[in-house]
Amino acid sequence: MRTPPADAKDRSAMSVRYALYFIPEDGTALARLGDDWLTALPADLTDAARVYGFHATLKAPFRLAPGKTEAQLRDECAALARQSAAIVEVPPVLARLHGFYALRPGRAAPALQDLAATCVRRLDPFRAPLNERELAKRLAAPLSDRQRNLLGQWGYPYVFDEYRFHLTLTRRVGQAEVPTVEALLRPLVAGAEAEPLGIASICLMRQSDGDVFTLLQRFTLEGSCASSV
Repeated sequence: MRTPPADAKDRSAMSVRYALYFIPEDGTALARLGDDWLTALPADLTDAARVYGFHATLKAPFRLAPGKTEAQLRDECAALARQSAAIVEVPPVLARLHGFYALRPGRAAPALQDLAATCVRRLDPFRAPLNERELAKRLAAPLSDRQRNLLGQWGYPYVFDEYRFHLTLTRRVGQAEVPTVEALLRPLVAGAEAEPLGIASICLMRQSDGDVFTLLQRFTLEGSCASSV
């Protein structure tokens, strides 16, 4: 088989992105919601979120920095998980966030904020700088000065004090659509809203050539001092 030219390999590597997600644990109400979500809602409500799947972002998608490898990234995720404690929060609630519907923590969740901040810091050495297209896409959204500063330093504007843990359910919904969309969502999320929100693992995700993100590995959180309801 002919070996691809070096520039083709470079282009292929640049098309691969990674992310760190929370994906609900098997057997939970959240996992069942994730299984049903795309088929239970009209496609026009979920198309934008389909590429990313049912998840909460802990470290936003990024390309690997030069000199870094996927194996090294896996090792760092494993080390992070060994040092991070599982979290249990009160049940999540349906909320409208920047126009789209998502499940959000039912109260302030500093342990979740801390976990996400740790993920951002620990994995940032693996992140390649934003290219012009990526930067233009981020800057197309209305950002505060604080968010622009975070974008410049961390490659994503919604980190640390700007971070909002959420599991996206829909695209942005216009005000006129709200009653109809909520009528679809309320029975769908009822089970998840009745069960504590448990974060027992983190998931390393991979995306190639703009395809959907797929699970590379789930890492169980093994640290001590887990939070509780």
